Amino acid sequence: MDVTVGESIVLPCQVSHDPSVEVVFVWSFNGDVIDLKKGVAHFERIGGESVGDLMIRNIQLNHSGKYLCTVKTTLESLSAAADIIVRGPPGPPEDVRVEHISSTTSQLSWRPGSDNNSPIQIFTVQARTPFSVGWQAVSTVPEILNGKTYNATVVGLSPWVEYEFRVVAGNSIGIGEPSKPSELLRTKASVPVVAPANINGGGGSRSELVITWEVIFCPTELF
Repeated sequence: MDVTVGESIVLPCQVSHDPSVEVVFVWSFNGDVIDLKKGVAHFERIGGESVGDLMIRNIQLNHSGKYLCTVKTTLESLSAAADIIVRGPPGPPEDVRVEHISSTTSQLSWRPGSDNNSPIQIFTVQARTPFSVGWQAVSTVPEILNGKTYNATVVGLSPWVEYEFRVVAGNSIGIGEPSKPSELLRTKASVPVVAPANINGGGGSRSELVITWEVIFCPTELF
């Protein structure tokens, strides 16, 4: 049985028996008995004394595995099993590295995290600088990073600015948690991309000429 993280499911366990015969239902998960009398989180037996259905509320990835219901009487015991696969968004990518950085680009590599039982379909690269508001998606080459792509070149960066990068994975279930940030690195310096504006002259003495212009400021908002 395939289920998605956060869902609630019921595993049925019922048996026809003589009402005079005492029946005991025992559930186990991956070989370990579930002690329902202790109020184990996520697990609840429902249906009354004569029914042994097991409800799993808000199911999580660690609930994937084999569930076994054993029905016991004084005369015999019967068992039935069910395999549960819980699917969820991918785990965070790992080992994000800056392989090379220039004035406007950065070459990144990473390793995929767990796909959590649903194949990774896409990666997204995000960047942060001292001037940005949180993490922002950035342009990459290739533009689309499919689930088998583990490196990319980030383009359109600003020269002489400190950047750190992280990677996020997604699958058919959703978007996972981001990776840990890469090392904080500064892009290389570069010549100005615009010329000074509002150049004016005059106002000096007979032997000198005063020239003024507007200062070219570094960007304070990069995204």
